[in-house]
Amino acid sequence: MQVAILSISRRDIEISAAVVMGTAAYVHYLQLFILKDTLPTLIAGIIFGTIYLFIAAGLSKGFKIFYLLGIIFPFLGASLAVVRLHVYGFEVFSVINIGFDVFVVPACIYLLLKSRR
Repeated sequence: MQVAILSISRRDIEISAAVVMGTAAYVHYLQLFILKDTLPTLIAGIIFGTIYLFIAAGLSKGFKIFYLLGIIFPFLGASLAVVRLHVYGFEVFSVINIGFDVFVVPACIYLLLKSRR
């Protein structure tokens, strides 16, 4: 009996993280048109959408500095989204964005650790 071993390359993780970051950027821009409720929401959407798009591009190119940026900014974004949930109550975009961040942060931690070996 032969056991198949799943092999996921570093490049696969980079591309996956880049796609998730790009999707998160899109969702941040999308919420600008749907949640026209508060100035902080609009500012966060523009700032994080642009930063996430920038990180997605860097991850897709395989630049190692973006591993660190892919840890810092999504962690900060998830933290702020949790605060937003407590201040404004349930809002679907915050939950979706936290989900994206929960994928990207560990992926970038893994990439950062692997790049230092």
